[in-house]
Amino acid sequence: MDDLPEEERIARIRSARQVLAGDAVRPSPDPWGGADGRVTLSPLQRNYVIGLAILLIVGVALALVLSLGIATAVFFVLALGLIAAWLIF
Repeated sequence: MDDLPEEERIARIRSARQVLAGDAVRPSPDPWGGADGRVTLSPLQRNYVIGLAILLIVGVALALVLSLGIATAVFFVLALGLIAAWLIF
């Protein structure tokens, strides 16, 4: 790029700034929503959320039916899943 004439180099820098500035690009108001406003999750993410919801339901059911001591193991796995989701997704 050092071999380019000064005017051409300035023109390339200007065009690169215009592309990077992206004043025509507007971010979505909802970062989770797609272009049509729906939440778009990949099949893996959807299955992960369903698995976490099942863990929550099982944990609450165990806490109500048996005791909170038994449900603690399920809630611990749920907590690990939520932390993993936060780190991965």
